[in-house]
Amino acid sequence: MSNKSLLTALFALLCCSWMWAQAPSVLNVEGKEYPKVNPDRSVTFQFRAPTAKSVSVSVGKDYPMEKDERGTWTVTTDPLVEGFHYYSLKTGGLSFTDPNSNVFYGTGRDCSAVEVPEDEASSDFYTPKQGVPQGAVRSVKFYSKACGEYRRMLVYTPAEYDAQPKKRYPVLYLQHGGGEDETGWIFQGHADIILDNLIAEGKAEPMIIVMNSGYARYPGSDDSFDAFEEMMTTEVIPFVDKRYRTVADRDHRAVAGLSWGAKQAYDLGLGYPDLFSYVSGFSGIIVIGDFNNRANPGFRDPEKLRAAYNGIFADPDAFNKKFHYMFLCNGEAEGNHIGDMHQILLDAGIQNDYYQSPGTAHEWLTWRRCLYQFAQKLFK
Repeated sequence: MSNKSLLTALFALLCCSWMWAQAPSVLNVEGKEYPKVNPDRSVTFQFRAPTAKSVSVSVGKDYPMEKDERGTWTVTTDPLVEGFHYYSLKTGGLSFTDPNSNVFYGTGRDCSAVEVPEDEASSDFYTPKQGVPQGAVRSVKFYSKACGEYRRMLVYTPAEYDAQPKKRYPVLYLQHGGGEDETGWIFQGHADIILDNLIAEGKAEPMIIVMNSGYARYPGSDDSFDAFEEMMTTEVIPFVDKRYRTVADRDHRAVAGLSWGAKQAYDLGLGYPDLFSYVSGFSGIIVIGDFNNRANPGFRDPEKLRAAYNGIFADPDAFNKKFHYMFLCNGEAEGNHIGDMHQILLDAGIQNDYYQSPGTAHEWLTWRRCLYQFAQKLFK
């Protein structure tokens, strides 16, 4: 190669690196440059506030920003782990969303977010692909007598649903985590894209996915969750079976959830075995006794485990015959509780599978990977 050609190639490489360094986050509002994700996975934020005395970005921790002569505040974070990150801007004691970012409901309020991308091969399973038929996500209103209010659920139907008017489908009930709502599995988790890709590849059965808010209280109650089980079992499931072409039996019904939603999934799946035959918790333990006693959760006590959920684990052979599949999973950086629970259940004779997401913690990238694994085992 001539010196001129070599210089040209090096210049092109530097230009590509510079363009990558300046690439806006995919979660930005259309046309907004910041935040920008850098090659080392750090993120540069920028916000204009000429009269502010101080501004910081909170993404895992607070990063104080520096102001230039035009009143524009800028900061670059430490390298972040790959995946989805909520963040907020802070000034004068106020925490607020960034007008440069789309908003996502998380941490109990609307938040901004930035996606630190994986490499193309790793993110392939939750990336929309040209030529892959896309399912529909419907926003469905219903009235809950238990809660005394109109509520909303999101319902995913596979791409073939409208073209196959005589076909009936199994259903996965999928719950979000604490501080999130029924939109989380679509906007943060990309559940629809994951299923579209799996179904197109023949790796998952076409299925309906129902996503409800886990916050469901009786009128006048101070408990944010006390009406959840009644709402789901006596209202939501009958409503879905009536409105959609489901196979309305336990053999074709699954439940899963992440974090607090994992607890709700266990409460539904294990507490109502006549309704569900597939159950999974993503980054969540089987809660027996005090939920806040993380150092000594009840599943480690053999007697408490056998007594849990009306004795569902007391007869391992009966459990294994009744339930088609039980799946546990978590991120590698989350600790050993879920892996320990998997082994304790195995030692007790309870069949279950376990998956650990490499390199991730209590975050959406973990749960996308968990759903990808779980969905392939359903309704086979």
